[in-house]
Amino acid sequence: MCRRVFFLGMFVLVLSSMGFSQAQPPAPKPAEEPPSPLAVPKEYHYNGRGRRDPFVNPIPKPAANAPGPAGGPRLPVCPQSQGLKAVLVGQATVAGVVTSREPSMNVAIISAPGGKSYFAHIGDALCDAVVRSIKLDVVTFMPTVTAAIDQKGVREIERKVRPTP
Repeated sequence: MCRRVFFLGMFVLVLSSMGFSQAQPPAPKPAEEPPSPLAVPKEYHYNGRGRRDPFVNPIPKPAANAPGPAGGPRLPVCPQSQGLKAVLVGQATVAGVVTSREPSMNVAIISAPGGKSYFAHIGDALCDAVVRSIKLDVVTFMPTVTAAIDQKGVREIERKVRPTP
């Protein structure tokens, strides 16, 4: 018990003798470029006895500023979108159409790669187009990418109904 009191007293004595100085604001650092996604802090060290570090990606990511393939304009890629907004018009096929007396109530059944199907109404957006009209045998898309319109001279894309077996 005496030892505990002694060590506690010594701890308080050391803390009081240290004195706390006021923290000064750090000097502004020169602007540096942001670290790469694969950057590891300098003080980090992994000793895996010959095994790879499980927290470091073994496949490096490509640089964000890497130039794309040479040629015409690049078409959009929608990796972060989900559902119908992740489907390109070139990948979509119209599997069927449900019509009604009101043209605004028509529904198109769009099949996408991977065996997925979506129901689209007039005005619904795909990755690179918007559904403009739905008729009994044709669905019309309006491209939203101006580069694709200028390159191909296409103002609208029509897809005929092709049922899947």
